Amino acid sequence: MDSISGYHATLSSIDVLSPDLRRFVISAREGAFPAISPGSNGVFAFGNKDRIWKNAYSIVERSDDGRSLHIIVRRAAPSRGGSRFLYEHGKVGLDISVTGLSNRFPIVKTAQRHILVSAGIGITPFLSYMNMMQKNGMDFSLHHYVRPAEKAAFKALLSSYDPSKIIFHEGRDGAVGTLHTILANEPVTSHLYVCGPDSFMEWVRETATDVGYVPSKIHYERFVSPSGGRVFDVVLARSGKTITVQAEETLLEALERAGIQAPCMCRGGACGMCRVAVLEGEAEHRDHVLTESEREEGKAILTCVSRARSRFLKLDL
Repeated sequence: MDSISGYHATLSSIDVLSPDLRRFVISAREGAFPAISPGSNGVFAFGNKDRIWKNAYSIVERSDDGRSLHIIVRRAAPSRGGSRFLYEHGKVGLDISVTGLSNRFPIVKTAQRHILVSAGIGITPFLSYMNMMQKNGMDFSLHHYVRPAEKAAFKALLSSYDPSKIIFHEGRDGAVGTLHTILANEPVTSHLYVCGPDSFMEWVRETATDVGYVPSKIHYERFVSPSGGRVFDVVLARSGKTITVQAEETLLEALERAGIQAPCMCRGGACGMCRVAVLEGEAEHRDHVLTESEREEGKAILTCVSRARSRFLKLDL
């Protein structure tokens, strides 16, 4: 894995939480990872001689000595291959590089109360939240929405936290009451944090807005799972090189396959780090970063999730 830069590490342990959930511990080969804050995520690069994946995962925990990072990964059927590779070939000793660490989903430390609402694997950033919140005596509650078959696994995962602050819901209307009622009964000074599938987050945000939450008190972490599309070509203006983007790969993956050092971070359309100028062609935007006016202007694209509507794109690369 000499072609990957970053913090060189190895997969040091694996904990099976459920048939589709595993905790992976990644340990630095030398030294320690930099300090991080709750809500941080990292880009982890791993693979074999045929393919290297770069996937972004929320960091559940950084060990006290800083030498290890913990992530929890779901094996999903519609997978681009990275998480599936970890499940099928992720053995102790696997080389992994941490190519980036960032936090776009921090705790608002000035808030008087924190309401955490998650679904499924969306709980991962909140595990790091609650570690700090319990340690510092911060006022919070977690509402976690689960599939019935996975409820026991998530209960075990949350067993070290104050049970009085955790409420499970099977489906969108739990026994405790609807989300509308839950949020309506919270103090107006509360800050709301949301993480989960895209449709789930939209539902929570719409409900919160209906209750009266202002946008500045609704925080969320949104990642798009890149989907495929038709084949198109990309012309790189600086070199004149043409690259074909296949149906089941992203524009970013095609650039990386061609050896182009393209900017990136979250790889899910959420951070804007991979933004590149479009010189010719029409983009098909799939991100949650560009404004409507920027999309209409057509001068930029996020390579990690977006594709081309036109036959080709010419990029400032």
